[in-house]
Amino acid sequence: MRAAKILDALKIETRDFPDLKPEGDEVVVRVEAAAICGSDLHALYEKPGEKKQIPGHEGAGVVVAVDKARTVKPGDRVATTAFHSCGACDMCRAGYTAYCRAMKGVYGFSRDGVHAQFVRMHESSLLPLPESIAFDEGCLILDPIGTPYHALKRTAANATHTVGVFGLGPMGLGSTLVAAHLGAKVIGVDIIAYRRELARKLGAWRVVNPADGDVVKQIRELTQGHGLDRALECSGKAEPLHAALDLCRPFGHVAIIGENEKAVIRPSDHFNRKEIFLSGSCCFPLGEYGEILRLFANGLRAKELITHRFTIEQAAEAYQVFAGGDTGKVIFVRG
Repeated sequence: MRAAKILDALKIETRDFPDLKPEGDEVVVRVEAAAICGSDLHALYEKPGEKKQIPGHEGAGVVVAVDKARTVKPGDRVATTAFHSCGACDMCRAGYTAYCRAMKGVYGFSRDGVHAQFVRMHESSLLPLPESIAFDEGCLILDPIGTPYHALKRTAANATHTVGVFGLGPMGLGSTLVAAHLGAKVIGVDIIAYRRELARKLGAWRVVNPADGDVVKQIRELTQGHGLDRALECSGKAEPLHAALDLCRPFGHVAIIGENEKAVIRPSDHFNRKEIFLSGSCCFPLGEYGEILRLFANGLRAKELITHRFTIEQAAEAYQVFAGGDTGKVIFVRG
């Protein structure tokens, strides 16, 4: 089979790999669509050194071969998750497989992922994909749709709220799409004009360019001084998180989606005197999968997140385009 291979920082090519066979409760899935994630870019493609595993953890496809699997069969349409969890710990039983206490592997990082023609995955790592959802939409469920939905649900965001989305990469664009779909008034913030314009098309009420001046001041002017009811920090940078906390109204909620090792906050101003909530989100629990599918049934315009499509033979070009920043979601489709 053919799959992407990261050879060094900013160096990737498509290579031949051995054909896959099912084994026990691990099945072979033909990958119909797979997306490039920011974590693929920053944690793998941009880091020096050859990567052992095939990248990619956002996929959708068809089961083509099984051995002793009990929950899937050949022909089943599936969306992939990133985790091969133990299935027995308290986190797994609650559906929070991302926090499994005995994680067996993460596809695309410690195990071969979905930037390939085929992938072998544990049957418990697959979710049933309805016929009504196309494969290119299905590969968006794990991260740019599911994670923002979970974050917004935790904030109890609704149509009465003004929601700020800081950072309009794939996660921020997904957040914009889902929040607007839920009826919220969305203000998107990003330095890249392409992504600001795409956010508008996805339903943003207004967009803000940090290069035009103080973001806090700009958003206060847009909201007649009231600020934000909810905010999603998707950039992974300290300054936008600080701005989100500054702008959040009393009893509001800021959700952190972007990965960030450190940031400065002002506890007295941000929490004591406003009583706002702060939460994090990296994936949705399995119990919310049905709710996410209903977003699609109710008209979620997920396809509009996709701006570029490539075959796996074009892996080098796909990663280069995505790294350039003038994209929404970049995906691989079966050629």
